[in-house]
Amino acid sequence: MQAANRVIINTSIVYARLIFTLLVGLITTRLILNALGETDYGIYSLVAGIIGMLSFLNSSMSIASMRFMSHSLGSGDMDLVKRTFNTTLVIHFFIGFMVVLIMEVGGLLMFKYWLNIPPSRLYDAKVIFHFMVITTFVSVISVPFDAVMNAHENFLAISLIMMLQILVGLGIAIYISYLGSNQLIVYGFLVLINQIMIRIIMQIYSRIRYAECKIRLKDYIDKVLIKSILSFAGWNMLGVASAIVITQSKSILLNMFFGVNLNAANGIANTLTSQLNNFSASMTQAINPQIMKSEGGGNRTQMNRLTVMAAKFSVFLFAIFSIPVFIEAPYLLKLWLENVPDFVVIFTRLMILAMMVEKFTFPLITAISAVGRIREITIVGLLAISLTIPTAYFLFKAGMPPQTIFIVGILISLLTACVRLYYGKKIAEINIRSYLEAVVLKSSLPIILAAGFTIIPSLFLIDSFVRLVMTTGISIVVSVVMIRYFGLTNEEFSRMKSLTQSLLMRLKLKKE
Repeated sequence: MQAANRVIINTSIVYARLIFTLLVGLITTRLILNALGETDYGIYSLVAGIIGMLSFLNSSMSIASMRFMSHSLGSGDMDLVKRTFNTTLVIHFFIGFMVVLIMEVGGLLMFKYWLNIPPSRLYDAKVIFHFMVITTFVSVISVPFDAVMNAHENFLAISLIMMLQILVGLGIAIYISYLGSNQLIVYGFLVLINQIMIRIIMQIYSRIRYAECKIRLKDYIDKVLIKSILSFAGWNMLGVASAIVITQSKSILLNMFFGVNLNAANGIANTLTSQLNNFSASMTQAINPQIMKSEGGGNRTQMNRLTVMAAKFSVFLFAIFSIPVFIEAPYLLKLWLENVPDFVVIFTRLMILAMMVEKFTFPLITAISAVGRIREITIVGLLAISLTIPTAYFLFKAGMPPQTIFIVGILISLLTACVRLYYGKKIAEINIRSYLEAVVLKSSLPIILAAGFTIIPSLFLIDSFVRLVMTTGISIVVSVVMIRYFGLTNEEFSRMKSLTQSLLMRLKLKKE
């Protein structure tokens, strides 16, 4: 199957999953917020943030495993594929134990010295923390199996398994709603059981489906490969760690200066914007293996073409759904939650703006990772984003409002975009001028025009469901038209039309 056709099919599968996840996830979040209350939900979001901050080892190793598995598959050497899988498996068991150690020591120190949690809820928060540590260990040792499924682009199986996880999560939320006591602890325990169940299913499926998932450590442990993976993962770890630490440190700063209720607002805004982000991230999720395989097969021209495609369409897909949410955030959040915590609306809008800035250049990181030379961009990128927390800290000390930290983040995102462009050219041979014209200029004009038309109903109508529907409809229709005539070249439109018709024909033939 051609790379472009595979991207279209994989993206369609992922979008079906995302729509399901969005609908069920929004219901689940409202049930959990109502069941736990603002304080307990804030505690859960804060603890989850600590786990996310301390689990950078897992995140960086996931990227490394995905990169090396895709490279080995792109080379066509099955012996190398088997050696890569078994080698990453051994590495991840070691990393898993390291993650647990770091989490238990570092996390408990935070509980003792830094976190602002009501004394009556401290015990529950610590129990939730330990549940999440176990969940993270299970996640770490399962990464090689996830990497295999993603490298083979088996997004149908991945989507079905994740949809099962979402359905079980909804069941947990319904159960918690009727529970009389210990709701926070029970919720944390059931989330852990759900995660373990899903991980077991993914591992069993991978071992049955793929030959390289047969565990033969004595035959396929490669010391040279261990060195290469750890070298790549080490530099990538700095990049991932810095991004996660900055993101989660925002939660800690908000907690230190404004209390646990602001963590609830931050958690809700994160949930909504994460769902929006998934609609565009699905494009890069479907195309990343192709970028890695193209570089692994020595076709850098194809890799760069796919990188531009990933950036451009991730921007468009994010804009189509984020524009109406940005405009209708107050009414949409009230419709969703009924009782909206303070600062949720402004947090949501600023997060959307920050994500939009990121979309223009984020796929360049995938291209640079595919080449494998990530040391320089990691160091410079770390220096850039490390400015976020100290800057926000001093601004908070000076009496600035909570949303200040997100405004600082947007400015830092603009700086890191310039860093990515520079190293995209230096390492992956991206032409900066062509990239800016094809991605930034071609994407910005349709977005600005679509936003201008979409805001019109809010200027003349009061908040209502009718206005929400009108705003959403105008956003989708106008965005599609503007993207067609101002964002896509005739060649790109013809190619997308051809690929879509090819996909529909395949689906029709399967039904017959």
